[in-house]
Amino acid sequence: MGAPLPPPDEVRAAFSRLHARDGEAAVAYLHALGTASGYLKADAARAIRWTDESAYGTLECTINLAKPEKDPRAITAAASKGTPSPERMDDPASMRANAAAGAPPAHAKAAASEGRHPAAGRSRGPQCDLCWENEEFPGTPEHPAKPGLRIAAIELGGERWGLQFSPYAYFPEHCIALSAEHRPMKIDAACFERLLDFVDAFPFYFVGSNADLPIVGGSILSHDHFQGGRHVFPLMRAPIERAVALPGCPQVHGGVVRWPASVLRLISHDRNALARGAKRVLDAWQGFSFEPCGVRACGRDADGAPVRHNTLNPIVHRENGEYVLDLVLRNNRTDAAHPWGIFHPGEELHHIKKENIGLIEIMGLAVLPPRLARELPAVQDELACAAREGRTPQEVEARLLAREATAPHAPWAADVYARRAGEFDHETTTPSPCLAGGDVGGGALCPVMREEVALVFAAVLESTGVFKRDETGAAG
Repeated sequence: MGAPLPPPDEVRAAFSRLHARDGEAAVAYLHALGTASGYLKADAARAIRWTDESAYGTLECTINLAKPEKDPRAITAAASKGTPSPERMDDPASMRANAAAGAPPAHAKAAASEGRHPAAGRSRGPQCDLCWENEEFPGTPEHPAKPGLRIAAIELGGERWGLQFSPYAYFPEHCIALSAEHRPMKIDAACFERLLDFVDAFPFYFVGSNADLPIVGGSILSHDHFQGGRHVFPLMRAPIERAVALPGCPQVHGGVVRWPASVLRLISHDRNALARGAKRVLDAWQGFSFEPCGVRACGRDADGAPVRHNTLNPIVHRENGEYVLDLVLRNNRTDAAHPWGIFHPGEELHHIKKENIGLIEIMGLAVLPPRLARELPAVQDELACAAREGRTPQEVEARLLAREATAPHAPWAADVYARRAGEFDHETTTPSPCLAGGDVGGGALCPVMREEVALVFAAVLESTGVFKRDETGAAG
C-alpha cells in the first residue's frame, strides 16, 4: 500500500489554493499525491519505447505492457447498446466503452453546481471509470476500488470539471480532464472553448479530445473528457505545407499540415477568433461529402435513422504567445469492403495495430498491444537465424506460419527479410530476451525491427486520412 492520502475535499482545496498562485505547483502537488499513494504505477507502465524517422518526421512507438488490446468492433457494439465493452482496466485513458448516454442524476448536477462532490448522497457505484464517484468508492467485483485516486476541481467553459493523472501514463504527466457530469462526449463550439480554457489555466500542457463517434473515437464515449500533458507530439512539430485563409477570420492563420492524417492547423493570438474559426471548420466539415474520397457526411443505420459520419479530433497548445489548434478530420463510415472502417487500418496492418486510432495515436505516438513484446522478438530471432543459414523468404514465411506467436506477422516479416536480410548482421542475431520480463528497453529489438514497425505505424496513420496524399485527396 502507498502513503495515505488527504480526503478528496482537502485535496481540492489545496489544489485550488496552489493554482491561484502557480499552476505548475498545483499539478506537481496532485501528481506527487498519486505517486506517493501508489496510484500512479510507474512499474506497471513499463513499456518498450523508441522513435524512428518516417516520411512525416519522427514518429514515437511504445509497446505498453499494461494495456490490453481492444477490439474496435466490441467497442462499437458496446457503444450502440449502451453496455460496457468486454474488457476493462484501471487505466482511465483506455477505459471500457460504457455508452449509457442518459441525463445525469439530478443530485449530480446539483452537487457540481454547488461545489460538492458529485457522489454526495449516492448509494450506487460509478457509472463509468471516469466518474468522480470513483473517489473513495469501496469497490465491487465488477468495479474495483481506486483508493489512491484524487481529482482536483477546475472550471472549463463555466462548468465544474475534474483533473486527474492517468495511472498508466503514455507520456510525461499524462492527465485527464473530465466533466463532473456523466454525459456523452461531444465535439462542438463549447468543446473548443473548454479546450482553450484548459491551456489558459495550464499553458505548459497540451490538451485534446478524442472524436465523439465510434471507430474513430476512444474506448469510452459516454463521459465527456479530454487528455493532456507535458509532451510535444510529432504532429505538433509537423510543418504547414499549404497555407489556408479562413474568409472572415483575418486574425486566424494556418493551413494544411504535412501529416499522414488530414489535419488543418489554425493559429491566432486571439482565442475568440480562433474559436470562431474552429466552429466554421466544424460546421463545414460536418456537412461535407466527397464521393471520390469515400467521404459522406451522413448515412442511415439499420433502422433507417440518420447517422453522422464526420467529426474532429481538436488539439490545442500554446506556442510563442499564440494558440495553436490542430483539427484532425475524421470519418467513421464502413462498407462491405471495409467492415472495420473505410478510414481504419486495413486488416493487413492488424498484426501490429487493429485498435481504434484515437487522440494519442493520431498525434504520432503508437500505443501498441503488449502481445508484441512476445511476438516481435520471436519474429526477429527467426529472421536472424534465417539470415545466418541463408534461407529464402518463402522458407521464412513457412516457418513463421508454423508458430502461433509469429504466424500473424508471417507475410510482413517475410517481406522485411526479402528486402533487408543482409542487415541482420552478427550484432543483431543474438536471440532476444522476452520483453515481458525484466528488461523492457527498446534495445531488445534491433534497428531493422524498430524501423519496420514504425513504417507500419505510418501506414496506419495514412489509413486514417480522409484525404489521401494524392491528386484525388488534394481535390477533396
